[in-house]
Amino acid sequence: MSKVFKFFVIVIIIFVLSVLLTPLVHALLNPYFKFERIFNRLVMIFTVAAAALYVLRGKGKREGLFDREAWREYGFDFSRPWKRLIQYGFLTGALTVVILAIVEVAIGPRYLREPFLLQDIVERFFKGMLSGLVVGIVEEFFFRGFIYVNLTRKIGSWLAVILGSAFYSLCHFFDNGQIFIPENPSFGDAIRLMFGYLEPFVKRPHVIFPEFAGLFLFGVLLNLAFIRTRSIFLSIGVHAGAVFMVKWQYSFVRSGPEDMLHPFFGHFPYYDGRVEWFVLVLLGCVVWWMAPRLSRS
Repeated sequence: MSKVFKFFVIVIIIFVLSVLLTPLVHALLNPYFKFERIFNRLVMIFTVAAAALYVLRGKGKREGLFDREAWREYGFDFSRPWKRLIQYGFLTGALTVVILAIVEVAIGPRYLREPFLLQDIVERFFKGMLSGLVVGIVEEFFFRGFIYVNLTRKIGSWLAVILGSAFYSLCHFFDNGQIFIPENPSFGDAIRLMFGYLEPFVKRPHVIFPEFAGLFLFGVLLNLAFIRTRSIFLSIGVHAGAVFMVKWQYSFVRSGPEDMLHPFFGHFPYYDGRVEWFVLVLLGCVVWWMAPRLSRS
């Protein structure tokens, strides 16, 4: 069985399991989680689980499931100062978002929230921290540790950076939120959600391009962190810190309407405007310079 055929079989299995399980999980978690959110999370969980099983399968051929050398190939090199890499990466990612927020409040499309609410600040802090850690670990293992490493074996390092970053960016636009879901959804509604992933690419590619460009640049700098340290921990830190601060800053900062377009700062995300692209390039330069120094034991 060829690797391409195996890949498509795995993709089909992931979607079939997600379609079958979404109505069942929704029946248990309704009304706390939306039907489409459950479907998307199941697709993500099964995809990451398949990648992890691939790694474990490779490990089993050598010294068992806890073969450190095998995990090291995918970036989990604990012989390096991994705690320091995560800490400095987290601070770097969070500080970048803080700087952008301050600049955009001063001259851009954002404004300070009035009044500040203590309960909201505390809740968003812990939710942001949890989201940052989960997203940082899961996405970095999948996109940097798994996708990038396997691409380098086929096409070389720098082409793998470009293709891996483009894939990382595109995955953020698998948006099926525009699909109408009735009060009592069924398997058919889950199937409609699956095909709804294609809507942004078919109907509004010009709309998603600015966000695609920013996420592509962010993916490149995360790959640079991986390349320069030969470990995944700096990438995890930067990604987690940025996600945390994006979530938490909403306790202090508000943005204009989603359809408002600023000539330099784009829409409401922190990565779809010209100034934000420039900051991401600067951050990539900082990561390139900082990474080898932080990774020294």
